[in-house]
Amino acid sequence: MFYRQLVLTDIQGMKKICCFFLLVILMGIFPIRGEAQIDELSVDQLYEKARVLAFDEGNYQSAREYAYAALDRSPDYHGIRIFVARLYSWEQEYEKAKEELNYVLEKHPENRQALLALTDVQQWSGQPEAALKTIDRALVHHPGDIEFRRKKADILYGEEKYSQSETIYRSILADEPSNRKAREGLKSAELQQMKYRATVSYRYDYFQTIFDPWHFTQFGLSRETPIGSVTGRVEYARRFGSDGVQFNMDAYPSITKGLYAYVSGGYSQSSIYPDYRFGLSLYKTLPSAFELEAGMRYLDFGSSKTDIYTVSLTKYLGSYLFTGRSYLVPSSSGTSKSINITSRRYFGTAEKYVSFNAGYGSAPTQIEFSNDIQALESWSIGVDGQFPLSDRWFLGGNIGYDSAEYPNFIRKRFSMKANVSYRF
Repeated sequence: MFYRQLVLTDIQGMKKICCFFLLVILMGIFPIRGEAQIDELSVDQLYEKARVLAFDEGNYQSAREYAYAALDRSPDYHGIRIFVARLYSWEQEYEKAKEELNYVLEKHPENRQALLALTDVQQWSGQPEAALKTIDRALVHHPGDIEFRRKKADILYGEEKYSQSETIYRSILADEPSNRKAREGLKSAELQQMKYRATVSYRYDYFQTIFDPWHFTQFGLSRETPIGSVTGRVEYARRFGSDGVQFNMDAYPSITKGLYAYVSGGYSQSSIYPDYRFGLSLYKTLPSAFELEAGMRYLDFGSSKTDIYTVSLTKYLGSYLFTGRSYLVPSSSGTSKSINITSRRYFGTAEKYVSFNAGYGSAPTQIEFSNDIQALESWSIGVDGQFPLSDRWFLGGNIGYDSAEYPNFIRKRFSMKANVSYRF
């Protein structure tokens, strides 16, 4: 009996030992098989395998291993080395990409694919000047090359050198009229050089009681400058049976990165407008796509003067913009306060949008005339938008309703405004 148990124990031990050695052998076979597979493939087959791993499976690390195995056997197979550089650049390892490309260009300075890849790497790594020099070097070896010329135009466009990029796009289209990318680039460069914008608008205010309708017509001309936009406006109004004209100037100068200002001034000799009006605000870009504004407005009506203080916070969220704004109007009877909320949805570009806004408080959210300050409480709602009719023409407008309580009456108003703009 004892002998039988001893035999069974030995057999079980032998099974464990056999299983252990079998596992070790199996673990060793697969790496050896993987290495053997690489050794069995030709250089072109290794390159093809690397391309499949990169483009079909997105496995750049394994793709580089096969590519480097091919380069070990054929170090001057430049197509493979350029492929490796591209893989590095797609993973933002730009210095490694440059090392591989410089190896190729030291041996063959005219290699077109290496020059194209180096141009991309320099552009993507934030070195536009270096990329332009590489393109100029490439054009020495490949005069008139369409792709290098278009890349040069694209880089100049990105550097806001629109006139130079336009010249190159035009030269490409002269040689190759069907080049779609050059035509699109030319269109964008031309639009960026349209510095002026003329706008004509008409506004009609209808009141449920007491007042006759008010009419407003305005003409504005804007000019984009290196430091920001400047707009001159002339507005004609007819209200309370009187006519008046006001001249205004608005500017949005850039101060430094992430900080710009709004500066405004106006003058009128008409009794229905302030004699003078001034405005100043500072806008600061904040993290997480927020923007903070703080400013003041000053209205001089001759017999009375009004200071208005405003603070706003804007959040950009994808195609949406949300703004909360507060107004404070100090006076001898206390400080009036109000809040205004705006929600805007953009459709593809900043030129196409729809907005909804609402306001409430003891300070009117829009103070244009002396009697606006006398309001005890007011609220308003409105919708506005703008839609491009073409690259140059734009149609916009708004519809709104507001109610304001005054000491002796309540004013209820329905407003409509339409405007047309032309960019040139």
